[in-house]
Amino acid sequence: MGHLLKTIRKEDVIKRPVIKRPTNKSNSTKRARRARALFLVLASYVFLQLSWWADLIIRSASRLYEANLETQTPAQAAIEWERTVFMVAWEGSVFALLFVFGLIWLWKVISSDNNKLARERNFILAVTHELKTPIAAIRLAIDTVDRLDLDEKVKKELLDDARSSTLRLERRVEDILQATRLNLPDALLTIPFSICDSTENAINKFTHLYPSSKIVFSKKGDDKIIDGDQEMWMLCITNLLENAFKYGGDSKQVEVVFDSSLRKNTLYIIDHGPGIEESDRENIFEAFYRLRRDKDIDGTGLGLHLVHKIVQMHGADISVHPTDGGGATFVITLPGSF
Repeated sequence: MGHLLKTIRKEDVIKRPVIKRPTNKSNSTKRARRARALFLVLASYVFLQLSWWADLIIRSASRLYEANLETQTPAQAAIEWERTVFMVAWEGSVFALLFVFGLIWLWKVISSDNNKLARERNFILAVTHELKTPIAAIRLAIDTVDRLDLDEKVKKELLDDARSSTLRLERRVEDILQATRLNLPDALLTIPFSICDSTENAINKFTHLYPSSKIVFSKKGDDKIIDGDQEMWMLCITNLLENAFKYGGDSKQVEVVFDSSLRKNTLYIIDHGPGIEESDRENIFEAFYRLRRDKDIDGTGLGLHLVHKIVQMHGADISVHPTDGGGATFVITLPGSF
């Protein structure tokens, strides 16, 4: 919209509000660090107690051995000593092993909970940013049109900008509502629908909203009919397309391929951007998870999580693989594949 404002007198321009993306620092981070510190202190204390217990048993056994030398032969006293040492070593080793495994498990639970809390906190911050930015853009467009005497062309472009911001706002609200809906029982309808037709409808809707996006759809083999929720399926495809264009870097084209040949029913969404690191692939479908390199790109971390849930609720599987030559390929394997 900046090029539009150049046609308006500088002194009349309403300054566009700058929406700064919230930072991740908060008291919860400090609490997480305190929890880890407390865990380490308690673990160290228990380890010292275990060491003290073992030393106490050995000392008591040593005194008992010396006392037995007065009433038993050295061989008998040595046998008693060896039994005591074996008992302490065996019981101590078992306890220490269980203690170490327990510490590792507890540490993983604490780390997992802290990571989940951090992702949820980032989600709240991202949603706040994602909702406030289009609202500010809409308000600016309305105020500019209302206060300034503009020609019809500029008005139209300002209103188009406001309409685009409205669509962005609608997408974010839709993601949040659908994420809540999918946690309810009987969240999906079970009506037969065509995978190819529904996917093509989602592509057409997406290109209508984003005319600059270039999507090539092709199919190999026969169409696939499944029982499910067509609207949810279209949301799934739309989220995958939005993800491909948003995080695809300089990639200007996305390919969507349905393949029912070779006894498989598979849908591929292929981009040629920077791709996804292997370390991120196993976590990419978790709620609120975002790639480390994409922290500065707008997003809530809900899109791919919704995709994963919708795919699973239709009895299908989804995975992500590197694209030959660079990029990411999302593969949906539909029920009925062999």
